Amino acid sequence: MTISRRTALAGALATGAVTALAVPATVPTTAHAEDGPIDGSTLPRFGAAVVTAAVVAMAVHDGHAYVVSRGIVPPRLSEIDLTTRRVTRTVELPTGEGGWGITVAAGKVYAGLYPTADVYCFDPADGSVTHVGALAGPGGFVWDMTTAPDGQVFAVSYPNGAVWQIDPATNTATHLGAPVPGAQYGRYVGAAGNHMFAGIYTPPQLVGYDRGTKVFRDLTPEASRGQFFGPFAGAGDRIYVGSSRALLSMALDGSDVRSVPLPAGQSSVDSLTVAPDGTAYLTTRTSGTVWSCGPQDTSLTAIATPAPSDEHRRLVLLDATTLLGATGSGVLWWLDVTTGEFELLDLVDAGFTPAPDKPQSIVTGDPHVYVGGHWVVTEHAIGTGATRRFRVAGEAKTLTWLQGELYSALYPSTEVVRINPRSKEVHSFGPIGNQQIRPWQAAYDENSKLLAIASAPGTGKLTGALTLLDVRTGEMDVRYGILPDQSVMTVSIVDGIAYIGGDVVGGGGITPTRTSAAIAAFDLGRRELLWTVEPLAGERSIQSVAVHDGVLYGVLKRTSGAWFTYDLQTKEVVRGANKLSGYGEIYTDRTGVYCETNFGGNLYQLGPGLSSAKLLVNKLGDGWYTVPQLTPVRGAEHSVWGLADRDLVQLPLP
Repeated sequence: MTISRRTALAGALATGAVTALAVPATVPTTAHAEDGPIDGSTLPRFGAAVVTAAVVAMAVHDGHAYVVSRGIVPPRLSEIDLTTRRVTRTVELPTGEGGWGITVAAGKVYAGLYPTADVYCFDPADGSVTHVGALAGPGGFVWDMTTAPDGQVFAVSYPNGAVWQIDPATNTATHLGAPVPGAQYGRYVGAAGNHMFAGIYTPPQLVGYDRGTKVFRDLTPEASRGQFFGPFAGAGDRIYVGSSRALLSMALDGSDVRSVPLPAGQSSVDSLTVAPDGTAYLTTRTSGTVWSCGPQDTSLTAIATPAPSDEHRRLVLLDATTLLGATGSGVLWWLDVTTGEFELLDLVDAGFTPAPDKPQSIVTGDPHVYVGGHWVVTEHAIGTGATRRFRVAGEAKTLTWLQGELYSALYPSTEVVRINPRSKEVHSFGPIGNQQIRPWQAAYDENSKLLAIASAPGTGKLTGALTLLDVRTGEMDVRYGILPDQSVMTVSIVDGIAYIGGDVVGGGGITPTRTSAAIAAFDLGRRELLWTVEPLAGERSIQSVAVHDGVLYGVLKRTSGAWFTYDLQTKEVVRGANKLSGYGEIYTDRTGVYCETNFGGNLYQLGPGLSSAKLLVNKLGDGWYTVPQLTPVRGAEHSVWGLADRDLVQLPLP
């Protein structure tokens, strides 16, 4: 189905077809066996928690668009006929979960994957898939790829901050070097003439590579030091590049720099292409607006906003007036740049079969369970097995159920929204902003009517925030820097006091200024910070905290498996005598303190009164995209909803 022109996605609630799930005939209520943990792989499952058609890259060749899926194992390379607007072919790539890098060279499609930094070559003529090579070790990313005018392919990778050249004639990958010592992110790559360009992150630098001399040069304009650079687009004897604050263009040797500032409220250039006449077309975060900029223009001109707040993966000029865009949520759009008229196509409607996604969040909302994913929230009617998919403008990092409605904080815009499942309305309270990018956890206080949201900043920044949303008035109070020089990873509320935990690594890509993460107590009624303490010297990251019977429980992130208790009266800190398999969000009810953890998938009881964590359920797999979370099963006091792999499952509590 083609969505009619000028149909906006922001604030719209798109419902997918009702899907029948395999629902167990009985709900498991078996208590934890005293002689050992329950095998989680044997528990009845309630179907995929959330499904996705999200994509991470797009390229165009011979009347077809090629997109690589995100969060699907194995990842898919799908071919869409741009005339019929149907998926005509899908191939599975052998490794990874998706592919940020994609380009076309010698009539073949090259895809660079994550979190295995493999490059594969797909030949549309015979459907074959060839492994080109690995550009980094385990956990690596091929962040971007491009094709130079002479047909050579260039790629950049993480965490080695490297630049590569691939010869399509032989499919040989050559390591050109890591141009910025110590930098991990080779994030964007471009090519023009006989030059290659890269946006290297942490520390940020705009790098040029002369293919004749084989020398890297720092081309960062002095006025743009400290900014991040990319994406790129070549046009004749000039290279265009987006930065954190502007659209830049320059001669291929880095001279004759021209800078056009981004409009107010826009944080970066998301995608970029340049017409033969030198007119640049670009999208920006966080609005998703499409802009134009002529060669002599000193400001950007808004054309349209086909997919508000969505991430854009690629822009391609199909002809003199038609611009094709691809969004992260799985939408293609066609835009007439002369009139601003546009049409949208949901890839699911084009024939892309959704697949189980890695969930971001979960909450129980009578009589349903809701699971957040990439640009979608899925509603599960557990009694019937039916599901509905609600489109949102980002990754639903948090979900909170209040008075028959859902509240969510989204990545990367930090927009806070309220979803009414009955009226199908999505209301936006606006973004958290304040250099934040990743909401982590939310908690609600019934007395003050405040929804508290913990968040972390973007790459290269340290300071997080605690945001207070008054659900009666819609006003947001952002407490930026409540934990100095650290992210706010977690928030839990007891008796009007919000307890928070930090991470001194912040958004990453920057040297921390502190050595130990803090916990703190904030009075929501008086909106006053009561105290801050660093409970464990040298521990940099606290993933989750929660309070039960006067004791604060904490789970650490970067020290795998460590957990602790902090007595709010005596101030005594006690490390757990044993380690967990990983980390997750702590869940409490009147019976105790629990945590499902990643790295294998295990459910533990942490308290009360335990010095060693008790393993209740194991073999649940690593299905979560964020960190494992639990939410109560209505009508079953001794069960919680969690995941087994990527499926919903009820986990018994003792």
